[in-house]
Amino acid sequence: MHLALLTAASINGLITEARGRPGHDLAEVVDTPREVWERKWAIRRRHQAVLVGTGTVLVDDPSLASHAVPGFEVVRVTLDARGRIPRHSRFFDGSVRTLVGVCERTPREYLGFLRERGVDVVVAGGEGIDLALLLAGLEERGVSSIACEGGGTLNRALLTAGLVDRIHLLVIPVVLETRSVNLFEGLGVPVPLHLEGCERHGEWVWLEYRLRERVR
Repeated sequence: MHLALLTAASINGLITEARGRPGHDLAEVVDTPREVWERKWAIRRRHQAVLVGTGTVLVDDPSLASHAVPGFEVVRVTLDARGRIPRHSRFFDGSVRTLVGVCERTPREYLGFLRERGVDVVVAGGEGIDLALLLAGLEERGVSSIACEGGGTLNRALLTAGLVDRIHLLVIPVVLETRSVNLFEGLGVPVPLHLEGCERHGEWVWLEYRLRERVR
């Protein structure tokens, strides 16, 4: 399994204007150039699926299909142990292949709803979702490369679990409120990175990092 983080952050390391605000609001505030979006979509298409966390689905209600082009199969993934995602979410519109990671404690009613909507259910743990089991389950279903556009909590959890290979970071030319969401929320050990690419689009900069070694 290959997993890359695909994310954007202000120069002080924050990913939203404020807690609880959608990420796309920030893109509108700073007037994101078209070529920056195209670069993001191209990175998505290097991978077989796009993964986001529960919180991102709840706040942003994404379709995760903006990178679609003829001949490319869009696949989206999220995880929802407690069945919190609303039934009317665009994630369940049936437009593209959709997978949801759950656990043995996930409400039966929610599991039934997912199957009715044609969602591929991946059981990845007992009391909660084990991220390594989730990725293994996805690989069993033919998904072996993932671009994760998660929030700070999921980014940190994947990094801590040693599941991240690469980071694609868009540096946004703005300084944000420090109480907003950090690119990597919570505690963690230092993680050495190797810079493999740098691409400028006006005031915007794409950075590509490879982890020097897996986190343990």
